[in-house]
Amino acid sequence: MKRIIYSLLAVSTLTGTVGCKKFLDKVPTDFISPENYFKTETDVMTALAGVYDIMGKTNTYSRTLIFENDISDEGFNSLSSTPIDLSFNNYDASHGGINGMWNLFYQGVNRANMLLQNIDNKDLVMDETKRKAAKGEALFLRGYYYFVLASNWGDVPLRLKPPANASDVNIARTPVAQVFEQIVKDMEEAADLVPVSGTYTFNSRITKSTAWGILARVNLKWAGEPIKNTAKFAEAKKWAAKVMEPGNGHQLNNDYTQIFINHAQDKYDIKECLWEVEFNKLTTGGQEEEGAIGSITGIPNSDKAFGYSYGAVHVQEKYYSSFEAGDLRRDWTINPYYYSTVGGVPNSKVNYTAAQIYNRCNAKWRREYETATPKNVGTTPINFPLLRYADVLLMFAEADNEVSGGPTPEAYAAINAVRKRAFGLNLPTPPNPAAVYELTPGLDQVAFREAIMKERTHELGFEALRKFDLIRWGIYLSTMNQLGAYVNATGNATYKANAARAGENAAKRHLLLPIPSAEMSLNKSIIQNFEW
Repeated sequence: MKRIIYSLLAVSTLTGTVGCKKFLDKVPTDFISPENYFKTETDVMTALAGVYDIMGKTNTYSRTLIFENDISDEGFNSLSSTPIDLSFNNYDASHGGINGMWNLFYQGVNRANMLLQNIDNKDLVMDETKRKAAKGEALFLRGYYYFVLASNWGDVPLRLKPPANASDVNIARTPVAQVFEQIVKDMEEAADLVPVSGTYTFNSRITKSTAWGILARVNLKWAGEPIKNTAKFAEAKKWAAKVMEPGNGHQLNNDYTQIFINHAQDKYDIKECLWEVEFNKLTTGGQEEEGAIGSITGIPNSDKAFGYSYGAVHVQEKYYSSFEAGDLRRDWTINPYYYSTVGGVPNSKVNYTAAQIYNRCNAKWRREYETATPKNVGTTPINFPLLRYADVLLMFAEADNEVSGGPTPEAYAAINAVRKRAFGLNLPTPPNPAAVYELTPGLDQVAFREAIMKERTHELGFEALRKFDLIRWGIYLSTMNQLGAYVNATGNATYKANAARAGENAAKRHLLLPIPSAEMSLNKSIIQNFEW
């Protein structure tokens, strides 16, 4: 978030000495009196920072969306002492995380609506190119926030203007297909207004590549469950292909592990990572944004100076065992070692035994690489990726397979590019130069689809996409129920209860979240989701 704030404020009279959180806390107050606002470039940029601010909250991408709401067949919550939790598919409409997500994303929508209502004011004095970019960013973020809302709740209230007054709260739900129409409309308009990739040296602001890549994701969801408008596969392919055009400059980082080390070290690779949520800490040790990447997740460690981690997300044995021999992503996504004091040396790496699989964790973001000091216990400055080029390649391959009735050479090339890196063949010294990475040629549509499903979980594991993918493919319930049965039959006794719960409890109603009870009480025009 710091990069966004500083880049937005670079055009204003405000300086970089303004604290991010203090600065952003002003935005909702400023929105209350638009007639006295939106006169200058500074006004617009401050308001736009407020729209972006939603991304870094505890109940969005700091924790809830990347932890409790993303529990799937990849990992499980090992910490909770109670079986009543979002991560266990055992919750109700009063759950705080659900209420927090709902409120925050609608707060983001309202902030975007206020900016969009005023961005074309005749009294606004602002550079035209920057005005168009700001409008595009607000449109895109409104569309993205509705995408998260519709993906998690289905039919949702679709508000495209700021509330008329404080009592303007009764608004019915709009059918999810119509919500998706608006999402795509916003994002397509945004793509024409925002700058090209490479305009910024960081990747937290929206560019054309960001918009195109997320449009591919939106259309894949539209083509899948619950709407199943299969004509949208062609749209997904189109938008992914635009990102892949050579002139846009995107390519895979040769080293898979370096992607996540960069996140810990505040380094930017805009060729691979098209969009990230940024977190930052103050030099005094305080935290500007509420990031918990590597703290709530990560390799367990109680050494604060080295990097404290709760290690809350442990790995499912089925996920660990699904990786092919020689796939280097496994031992980065999942830690092969734990920290211990050996011979008087703290934080020594001790390898797990072959039997200790459930002990292992989501280890993509490791605090040992974090460079900002002093290190906090519950928060980190580690960034979180929302869109990577590898995802774009896999989305293209998936959509192309569906459109063409089977895999084309282009679809094979896309997935094989991802797999080549996975086996280390892009490294200066590959660990196994003779590794066979190419997908079996001659697969039919079904077999290639299954290969894509497998490749996505190996490449994008623990990146808040697996549950989303399983639901849109229509296999979430069967996958989770089978997982629960498998863990109960074969699981480690220490972790069995927690590892099995989400799968045991998964039912049809868990395909969508319940409308928060607070919203049900306030909004007299809304109805609750099925079975809630």
